[in-house]
Amino acid sequence: MSKATKIVLGTVGVSAVLAVGIILVLAFG
Repeated sequence: MSKATKIVLGTVGVSAVLAVGIILVLAFG
C-alpha cells in the first residue's frame, strides 16, 4: 500500500472509533 492510502485508512479508522465512542456515551452516558 502507498503511504497516502495508509494515512487515509488510519484517519478513517480513528474517526470511526471516535464516532462509536460518542454514540455509546450518548446512548448509555
